[in-house]
Amino acid sequence: MSKKDEYIRDGRGQIYKVMPTYFLKMSPWEDGEDRRVNVIENDEYEVITYQNACMIVNKQFDDKVERWCFHGKNYIANSIGSNKNIEEYSYLISTLPSHQISIPSKDGNMELKLIRHKGKMYYILIVDEYLPRVQAFNLFGEFCQWIGIDHVKPIFSLDDKKYI
Repeated sequence: MSKKDEYIRDGRGQIYKVMPTYFLKMSPWEDGEDRRVNVIENDEYEVITYQNACMIVNKQFDDKVERWCFHGKNYIANSIGSNKNIEEYSYLISTLPSHQISIPSKDGNMELKLIRHKGKMYYILIVDEYLPRVQAFNLFGEFCQWIGIDHVKPIFSLDDKKYI
């Protein structure tokens, strides 16, 4: 495998990023699971492009219902559905409760939505116009990446019976 080959898919369909001394699991993982893998147990693997890796991992996370416990409360994040257009996704996400945090690079506080994307929590900024991608900020208010609106998952508190 040459240095330019950065992503592989094993025989079970799991995606890994090739790191200097290990493989980093990109496919859905369980809470607390160590994503660093030293040896791919299945000898059947193929090298795939970054774009293919992203498409496969997005689909895998879209199909997964994510459940976790934090400070004694149970949460669930589930995909909105795959048969909606961008306007419908944006509208549904815009109806979630807003969170006020300070974004260092922006003026003042902004209303953001707390969502789950690829196993991690982010704040996203929903603007007045419907866009296919939204800005994602980490929990400290720092910009991280752009996320396709159709790949965000609202977070529901099972204990409080409401979206957060």
